[in-house]
Amino acid sequence: MMKNNLLTLKTRMLALMLLLLAAASAGANDGTYYTSGNQLVPLQETDIRVRKEVLTITLMDNGYARVDVWYDFWNPGTSVKHLLMGFEADPPYNDNYQFYPDGAHPNIHDFVVEMNGRRLDYRHAACVRNMVPLQPIDTTKRYTVYDDNNLFEEGKTPDDGTWGEGISYAYVYSFEADFQPGLNRVHHTYTYRLSVIVGIPWSLDYKLTPAGRWAGGKIDDFTLVVRVDNTAKHFTVLENAFPGASFSVSKGTGKIRHSKRYDTPCHEVSLRNGAITLHVSNFHPEHELSIQAVDVYMFSDQELRPGMSYDRSSPMFYYMHQNNLSDSDFYRRVIRNLPFAHRGYVFKDKRLKKYFESLWWYMPDPDYKDSTDDFTKVDWLYFTGESEE
Repeated sequence: MMKNNLLTLKTRMLALMLLLLAAASAGANDGTYYTSGNQLVPLQETDIRVRKEVLTITLMDNGYARVDVWYDFWNPGTSVKHLLMGFEADPPYNDNYQFYPDGAHPNIHDFVVEMNGRRLDYRHAACVRNMVPLQPIDTTKRYTVYDDNNLFEEGKTPDDGTWGEGISYAYVYSFEADFQPGLNRVHHTYTYRLSVIVGIPWSLDYKLTPAGRWAGGKIDDFTLVVRVDNTAKHFTVLENAFPGASFSVSKGTGKIRHSKRYDTPCHEVSLRNGAITLHVSNFHPEHELSIQAVDVYMFSDQELRPGMSYDRSSPMFYYMHQNNLSDSDFYRRVIRNLPFAHRGYVFKDKRLKKYFESLWWYMPDPDYKDSTDDFTKVDWLYFTGESEE
C-alpha cells in the first residue's frame, strides 16, 4: 500500500510540476531574471593586472544577495595611471521590459567602491554591452525594449528574423581610478535581487569571465566565499566555473557533495549559519558562476518526498506539498516540522527522526531548542498553514 501511495504521490507531483511549467511558460517564459553580479572591469585598454580577488556572496532570506569583493591590483609602471573602470549590469528580463535611460539599474542597491581607503564617486549610464572603450547609448532617442532584451528605436518594431538588429545593452556604473605604482586595493560592495525560475525558489548569476579584460587575462589568486548568516540554504554551484577545484566548509555547519543539476555536474551544498570557500590559483575564468536553490526537478529520478528541499524565503514547495499530500497525516506532520528540521532540531519521535535523517540536507544540532522566534513568513506558513501578517 505504501509503495502504491508513493507512486501516486510521485505522479501527482510530476503532474503539478508540468502544470506549473505550462502556466509559467504561457505567462512569463522561464521566470523573471532581475540581473547578475559582475566583476569590476577596465573600460579602456590597460596593463593593470589582478593579483588577488576575494569574492564573498551572502545569500539572504529577503530575495537579495550581498556582494563584497576585495581586489589587489598591480600597476607595473613607475607613475600614477589614470583609468576609467566600471561595473556592467544586465537589464532585467521578463520584468516589464522597461528601459531606464539614466542607467540606474532597478535591482542593484547600495553600490559602493573604495580605492586605497578612499571612497570613489561614480556615474551610471545605459551603454552598448561589452564595449571597450565605453560607448553610451544616445538617450536623445526613444527606445522600445523587446523580449530579447535589445533596444529598438521607437517605431522600428523588429520583423521576424531581425531580432539581432537591436542594440544589446547594459547598465554601466563607471568611475575614475588612480592606480599608484605597485599595489592598489579596491573594495566593492552592492546588493542585487535574486532571479526566479519556474520551479526554483531563487537563482543567482555572477559573471566571472569579464575579469579576462585585465592584463594577463587572469586572476593570480582567486577566492570565492558563499555565506548564509542566521539562516540555512540548500543550493547548488555548477562545477564548470571552477574545473577541478572544490569547496570546503569554512564556517558554521554544512556539508557538500558532488551531484548533478539535471545533467550538469555541480556541488550540492547544505549550509546553516556559515560559509563555504573555494580557492584557485592562476584563475582564467571561462564560465560564469551559477548558484541555484535546489528544487524538486533535480530529484526527478528519485522517489519524491516532502522536504527533499526547503527554503525559508519561498513558499513554492509548501503549495506543492499541500496539493499532493492532504491524504497523509504523517506527511502533514513532516511539513509542519520542516522549519524546525531546517534549524537542526533533534526529533524525539522515532518516525520523524528517521524520516528527517533520510533527507540529505538535514543537519541535527543537539544545542538547538525548538523556538519560533526567528520564523519567517514562509516558516509560519509551513507550521500553521497560514501566513503571519
